[in-house]
Amino acid sequence: MAQAAGARDVAGRRYALAIMEFVAADPDSAAAWEDAVGGLEALTDRPAYVTALQGDGMTDEAFQAIVRQAVPGIGQVQLNLLRLLRRKSRLALGPSIASYVRELLDERRGVARAEVRTAVAIDEERQQWFADQLGELTGKQVEIDAEVDPDLIGGAVVRIGDRLIDGSARSRLRALRAQLAQG
Repeated sequence: MAQAAGARDVAGRRYALAIMEFVAADPDSAAAWEDAVGGLEALTDRPAYVTALQGDGMTDEAFQAIVRQAVPGIGQVQLNLLRLLRRKSRLALGPSIASYVRELLDERRGVARAEVRTAVAIDEERQQWFADQLGELTGKQVEIDAEVDPDLIGGAVVRIGDRLIDGSARSRLRALRAQLAQG
């Protein structure tokens, strides 16, 4: 059964760790692996795609042609992984594998990704400010994914790795209310 896009599965992590062994043996292959798992994710982000790619009518030659269209210039080793996933009926792990590979490559590069949700769109200068502040906090280079959340009154909610930093106006008001109730 296909998994929902964005879901992460422990089996996906195992495949990602295997990919990272290839990257460790040949650091120059990191970009090729990143492209390959990006293509895998695009080809498998919907259950209907997985069903079609793993269907009985799909030949190995047709599958390879589709993959080569999605990932022009894919290397044979990367293509073989995708073929293996298809043979084992594991293509549904595509989004999970891609997510873990990106995370592991970022870790290897010393990069952290942060999701910053604000009530209104923030410009590049403000995004850079967030990146700088979070970089000081984590000791890593931080890349920002800014999202507008109309449910926020003001402030920002930041998720970086497993950390959640809630600087929204709503959480500040809750904290103030709790202080007033105690005082």
